[in-house]
Amino acid sequence: MKEGGNVSKPVFTSNTTVYNTSAISYFDGYCTLAAYGSGRIKTEYVYPDNSIQAKYMESSGWDKQGAKLRYDHQSDNYYLHITVVQERDDPQGEAEGRTVLGVDRNVDGYLAVTSSGSFIGNADYLNHKRREYERRRGDLQQKGTRSAHLTIKSIGEGFANWSEDYLHRVSKQVVAEAVANGCNTIVLEDLEQIRDRISNGKKFQQWAFRELGRQITYKAKAEGITVEVVNPAYTSQQCSHTECGFTHEDNREGDVFECLKCGKELHSDYNAARNIAARYLRNRRKSSSGGATNHLALKSGTVNGSGDFTPTASSG
Repeated sequence: MKEGGNVSKPVFTSNTTVYNTSAISYFDGYCTLAAYGSGRIKTEYVYPDNSIQAKYMESSGWDKQGAKLRYDHQSDNYYLHITVVQERDDPQGEAEGRTVLGVDRNVDGYLAVTSSGSFIGNADYLNHKRREYERRRGDLQQKGTRSAHLTIKSIGEGFANWSEDYLHRVSKQVVAEAVANGCNTIVLEDLEQIRDRISNGKKFQQWAFRELGRQITYKAKAEGITVEVVNPAYTSQQCSHTECGFTHEDNREGDVFECLKCGKELHSDYNAARNIAARYLRNRRKSSSGGATNHLALKSGTVNGSGDFTPTASSG
């Protein structure tokens, strides 16, 4: 520029910026955002008519935390996605025991399978949409024109928004399943313990795995439901039948789990979800000094930490 030559404009590879609690401050009717080279920028909230957003933002009962700022190129508007949380008392209390829902997350097949027998979301469909986007982006990159570059940005934003919305709907169903079964706790696999399981997957799959867990966590908290994690080692190889528990790698073949010892047959992800919840109950029973009764939400009833099974009234 100093030499009088043409200088291209900077290119931004993302249309979103994440603000933690130190980079955003909330006030009545407006917030301030940290901005590079400009100190802080003040911006007023603009709500749709009769919006639910105003209810959360203007109520003192909701604690506003971090946020994501998204720029929409087509409308030339900025949208602020704010995380709000509300502290609630435990509806049953620690001493009265808890009912837990185990959830097995996947990067292929079903996105989430619960111990209550719900099969939610389609990871294969999510991956298919991702491949379609990558194919179209590759074709446009080969053209190399400015128009193609703008189209790449547009379809990238569209796919990112679609993916986030799809995971939002899946996480909402998981939490709804917990509410329907009267669960106080949702149990997930500890992400740190399963990196080998998803390390060969694409970064998108790893992001989807983490994002689903994040969305389940904050939606559950809004319902007064806690989210816990357990080490998922061998949950896919262990028989979830309470009187068996035999573990062997040959118990599972694809989507089918058949115990080599007791002959129990289940969908493999459903078997894993049951084991995830049962492992949390065992860990809790070992560490708890109280005599509370804890239950595992199952497809046809509940089983407590001692393995006693009670069918629901509608089950045969």
